[in-house]
Amino acid sequence: MRTVSAQEFAAPPAGVAVRLRTEAGEVRVRVWPAADGGVGRPILLCHHGWASTGEVFGPLATALGRRWTVVAPDAPGHGGTPWTPAPRYRVADHAATALAVLDRLPKVAGRRADVVVHGHSLGALTAARVAAARPDVVVHLVLEDPARASLRRVPTAASMRAGTAALQALDDDALLAAGRAGAPTWPDDEFGPWARSKREVSLAALSVPADWGEPLVELLADVRAPVTLVHGQVSRGGVVSAIAARRCAAACRGGCEIVALDCGHNPRREAREPFIAVLASVLGRHERS
Repeated sequence: MRTVSAQEFAAPPAGVAVRLRTEAGEVRVRVWPAADGGVGRPILLCHHGWASTGEVFGPLATALGRRWTVVAPDAPGHGGTPWTPAPRYRVADHAATALAVLDRLPKVAGRRADVVVHGHSLGALTAARVAAARPDVVVHLVLEDPARASLRRVPTAASMRAGTAALQALDDDALLAAGRAGAPTWPDDEFGPWARSKREVSLAALSVPADWGEPLVELLADVRAPVTLVHGQVSRGGVVSAIAARRCAAACRGGCEIVALDCGHNPRREAREPFIAVLASVLGRHERS
């Protein structure tokens, strides 16, 4: 398998970067337009996990064949979205900038469309809040191994800061090598976006305790759209057990499909083909002729 070189790592990020000034603050958004404009098709609005950025969804947009427009904002304290220092890092605050992006999708994506909201890990909490707040626009919610699906302990900000700081201290070649060593089953095109995202995480935002807010099952009770919950296996590093997935599904007012894949915490990376098949099926069922 071909590996990413340091020169490729330093190349400009894929996708179009858009900066929005909103009442909730400035937010950077990455956009991958559909190859043919995507008229009649929903927009996929993606929310990344902790210590990442919206750029990591570039390989996803490519794997989907650029059939759908993919939009991915950076969460506060990640990438190009600043975080206002506070005593705690509140995950619930992410919804403010995420909703501002959703409301400006006609400007960001160049057209109006139904929206499928996707969230991975911590980003699933934001995605659920966005879906609950905009039932007239969000037609489906896709959760990828979501955080807070159970009462399992989540990583502390201190441990996340230590790991992120150690990665940021590496040179480009060593950072890419660390990524490949830690995730040997990922497709090779994932490592450049992953490495660049680590460079852009604010250590200040990881220097205070994280407030994760309500558990996912409570957030899902307010979501009207149908939900697809894709999770990995706890034995392989996933954070959603089969029992937790069923509890979340029971809370979904619009119904919930559970898809368990043979992977860990990153289904779209560790089980790309089946994950893309599920996501493409969801997007396809919301197309308009």
